[in-house]
Amino acid sequence: MHCQEWRSKCEVIFFAKVPLAPIGLAMRDALRFTRLTRTAKKLFRNIGLEVRVVGGSEPAPGYPDIVHSQIWPFATYSPWLTDREFNRVVEVIKENTLLDYYICYDLWELIGQVAKLQSGDLIEIGTWRGGSGSLIAKRAELEGIDAKVYLCDTFRGVVKASALDPVYRGGEHADASVEAVRNLIHRLNLHNVEVLQGTFPDDTGKSLADKTFRFCHIDVDVYRSAAEIVEWIWPRLCLGGLIVYDDYGFKGCEGVTRFVNEERGLPDRLIIHNLNGHAVAIKTPTVHNFSKTTTSSVEPLALAKAT
Repeated sequence: MHCQEWRSKCEVIFFAKVPLAPIGLAMRDALRFTRLTRTAKKLFRNIGLEVRVVGGSEPAPGYPDIVHSQIWPFATYSPWLTDREFNRVVEVIKENTLLDYYICYDLWELIGQVAKLQSGDLIEIGTWRGGSGSLIAKRAELEGIDAKVYLCDTFRGVVKASALDPVYRGGEHADASVEAVRNLIHRLNLHNVEVLQGTFPDDTGKSLADKTFRFCHIDVDVYRSAAEIVEWIWPRLCLGGLIVYDDYGFKGCEGVTRFVNEERGLPDRLIIHNLNGHAVAIKTPTVHNFSKTTTSSVEPLALAKAT
């Protein structure tokens, strides 16, 4: 165990030869391992310590081109420590999200950026208990964004898992409810939010067919679901609009990683990999005479639909 005082608190760093979510574990065991890690982090955080586990690297099963290791950037700039409103909101939503502090701050800042766009609603697909969605809605309200925030979920767990997803089988993360989301919305006194229950876009997309969007947060864990959401949302996303993929950088979500990597070869978007695990797609004008390249040999979407 190694402790260094870098900012106003210590960081406890465990160097380990094991990956954060061991390869080959069943989904149940992987989730149990993740919860144990989060519990340990929370206990240390309560006494002012920040925990990081640094492990080795290895490819994901069936994905030799997708390699995981614990990323430990040496950058120290920490604007979230002085953002009082952000920290106030995080204290309210923290029990309703599985996202870490840094990812939440990334979402917070990105909403501040899309406030520059002239129009477009905001949407989150895979809202779970509404933590990140409520944070998005609160920042939009504080920025004066005159738009609706739609929080979408099946509330019965992951759907559309396929052979492209090495861990998820369907039904995971079903421990959520519409009531939990609405209670959080009430606690934050939000008036710009609508909760949509059902598979997106199959069940709920039709009610939003005439909408345009400036921001879309996708947290659905699997290839096919992410691909079909993007197929629906992209024509409705304004120029300069953002899609944020929560699952891009995380073990167990290699289907989403592969899908986003396939998008890199498309001429109407920029893809940015944030080292906190996010990938961000920015809609741009289409580049003509663009020579398409891709990091994957899998035919996008078609294979997922066939499996």
